[in-house]
Amino acid sequence: MKSYQRNLIIFGLIFLLAYTVFRFTYAWYTTPSACQKCHEIEPYYISWQKSAHKNTDCRDCHETRGAFHRLDSIIRGIRDVSIKIKGDYGLFTNPIYHDSNCITCHIGNDKPESKAPFMPESHAKIIKNGVGCNNCHRDTGHKNGLGVDAKFEILSP
Repeated sequence: MKSYQRNLIIFGLIFLLAYTVFRFTYAWYTTPSACQKCHEIEPYYISWQKSAHKNTDCRDCHETRGAFHRLDSIIRGIRDVSIKIKGDYGLFTNPIYHDSNCITCHIGNDKPESKAPFMPESHAKIIKNGVGCNNCHRDTGHKNGLGVDAKFEILSP
């Protein structure tokens, strides 16, 4: 066997191993209970369990779409873990959610088996005008502002 063929086989096996580890790690660490363990989001997790979206995975709202969506989530997760280790995980972090995820689900394209109610036709004009879902449906997946509310309650006279 020629050396380049052997190197190609070795590279292929290393890539396959790395990809397998990545997929298992991704599947294991991107569940709602795993998210709750790493982030200071326990109140949000509890609120999510009581919401209409309790059967919706965190990733369905907070993960980008496209070819590299898993890689994006892993990179953001690694960033969040490093912030937590350093102790800089602040109150006003920006959890990303995507209107396109809401729209995709509520027009039946993403998970029709979820039985998500279809978006009313009147929402098309609102969306075209650039109004995000969160403007009206702020506490849909889970109550928002829980950490902020607790901090401001302490400050109240």
